[in-house]
Amino acid sequence: MKKLKQNAPAIPILIWISLLVGMPLMFVVVLSFLSRDSLGNIVFRFTLENYKRIFDPVYLRVFLNSFILAVLTGLITLLIGYPVAYFTTKLQPKKRSFVIMLIILPFWISSLLRTYGWIILLGKTGLINSLLMQLNIVKEPLNMMYRFGTTLVGMAYMLIPFMIIAVYNSVDKLDKSLVEASYDLGASRWKTFLNITLPLTIPGIAGGFTLVFIPSLGMFFVSDLLGGGRTIFLGNLINTLVTRGRNRPLAAAFSVGMIVLVLLVLFIYNRVAKDKGEGLF
Repeated sequence: MKKLKQNAPAIPILIWISLLVGMPLMFVVVLSFLSRDSLGNIVFRFTLENYKRIFDPVYLRVFLNSFILAVLTGLITLLIGYPVAYFTTKLQPKKRSFVIMLIILPFWISSLLRTYGWIILLGKTGLINSLLMQLNIVKEPLNMMYRFGTTLVGMAYMLIPFMIIAVYNSVDKLDKSLVEASYDLGASRWKTFLNITLPLTIPGIAGGFTLVFIPSLGMFFVSDLLGGGRTIFLGNLINTLVTRGRNRPLAAAFSVGMIVLVLLVLFIYNRVAKDKGEGLF
């Protein structure tokens, strides 16, 4: 009874989460086992055909494309975001707050508008091509749009604040006495970073990578606008199956597959963080 009273404030939150997350998730899972007729209408007939189609080589390639994009996005944001987060912690409090505000500022603008901003920059008549031609560096506009690399750049730009904030929190909580002890024992800055700072901030790196990896699987509008749909990813496939393919059961099966992939990443993150005493479970 005492525990129930202590946890009473959390009960409305749990009910709210169950309604907003649990019920839609159950609906998707149930839908993935249903069939459809020739007109695309849902037929309440149990089948495993949707899950069998996931293992088709064509669809496995889509999973692989999505996985590669998510991993590369995580690595790029880590390579750029870690130094930014590390040096931000070295700033004075006022400057640090200003830099953090600049990092968070893109969240105040629609992701769709920011994606169109990249189109304005990279298009054949965009700012970069116009500048290069005016400077006589190139004679013809460069074809920078509708490539895998363009999608990767756009995805990394969208998600890099998650990496920076996650690493920043980890570095900021670092026990400074350990770093000072390393210096006192004669270690250089580079050795101190590799042997002390980097290992102790692995939970932040894992957390940032997870926060980047998961949304990069489903941000289909970035690859649609910047990649031109030339490379199919999971988000694009699910969106197409729902809107144009009229095959919601198959789309639900792919959504469940994406959820399984996300859970696998969360499991790996939890194992990494748990070794450092910061696991989720």
